Amino acid sequence: MSATSRYHLESTPSGLFLVQDLVNTRGVPAYGVRDLLGTVTDAQRWVRTSVRTWQRDAAVAGGVRRLTSADLPALRRLRDEVERAVLREAGTPRELPARLDIDADGRVSLQPTGTGVDWLAGAVWGEVLTAQRDGSWDRLKVCRNPQCPCAFHDASRNNSRVWHDVHTCGNVASLRASRARRRTASP
Repeated sequence: MSATSRYHLESTPSGLFLVQDLVNTRGVPAYGVRDLLGTVTDAQRWVRTSVRTWQRDAAVAGGVRRLTSADLPALRRLRDEVERAVLREAGTPRELPARLDIDADGRVSLQPTGTGVDWLAGAVWGEVLTAQRDGSWDRLKVCRNPQCPCAFHDASRNNSRVWHDVHTCGNVASLRASRARRRTASP
């Protein structure tokens, strides 16, 4: 089970699902959803499922070694940085461990280097770069409901969705707005 599937969402197309799934590891206490980077066991399970699936599909070498509790703060920082990028908030520039490879057919690919969380950072930011270049980046969004920091792929024709699910988060927001209007309209 991926972090994204916990929210009954479809993954973004192509390798951008690694980015989406990293953001969706965040816990949502209001909905009883735990943080998948909260314990070494949960984080290792996420790496074993989502990261290795991406790695196999992308035909990328290297990987994340066995995680320890010392890796968890760096994993959470990476998630926070990526979430800020999805929200289009300013981040702090930093170097990333990656290289460009060219195959026998002349195709260039970005390959993460380093080990552990550094390798994962190279993989994630490489997918962000690819998505920004092919235009799919603008379709990855975070739900506007402040209690639901879930990343979703906006497949709408005009790219206008703001809720991961209009029936849950959208209805909650509409109900709150309606109640607020009634309170201000009451004598």
